[in-house]
Amino acid sequence: MKLNKTFSLVLFLGFILSSCSSNKLLSSWNDTSLGQYSLGKVLVIGVAQNETKRRIYEDTFVSSLTHAGTNAVASYTVTKQSIEPSEKSLREVVKKTGVQTVLITHLVSKNEKDYYQPSNVILGTNSYTPGLYGYYPFIYNSVYASGSYNSTTKVLLETSLHDVKTEKLVWNARSESIDPVMTKKYYQKLIDLFLNDLAKKNLL
Repeated sequence: MKLNKTFSLVLFLGFILSSCSSNKLLSSWNDTSLGQYSLGKVLVIGVAQNETKRRIYEDTFVSSLTHAGTNAVASYTVTKQSIEPSEKSLREVVKKTGVQTVLITHLVSKNEKDYYQPSNVILGTNSYTPGLYGYYPFIYNSVYASGSYNSTTKVLLETSLHDVKTEKLVWNARSESIDPVMTKKYYQKLIDLFLNDLAKKNLL
């Protein structure tokens, strides 16, 4: 019946929407006292435990900056492993690359939450007999059908842009992603958020 198909379609669309990741900027800040600021050459640093993901992220960011007309270099191309967490190590990479700004992205938090989703729809091709006596058993069974346990993951990242000469913070933004799949496509959408914000603030 049409009603059964409609219920099934609504649930299916809800599942599709809930399974897609979403990204948004939670906040952003920039030093307005700098006036007309030029990024110059940018060193892109991704701080992550997974080396493959770090390289994909840095490559995607560098490619996006280059496409926007800004020269950039990925940190992994200078030092194969992550830059050692010391002033000396970072200064050596900055000097070697000759950059004017350093952009760093790191994970702030990652929260996973389980929730119970009751099932109000019976999926399938079964239909009910038209009329009151067919409709009642159908909706009764849909209400009492077993639900399911699902989980959602919320990832919070922070990206900061620093001026090499003054060592001061130029721009900072925090982003939130729901159920992200760590692929180049996800990174690109996330990076586009950052670039759009940089452009709005006349930094790109």
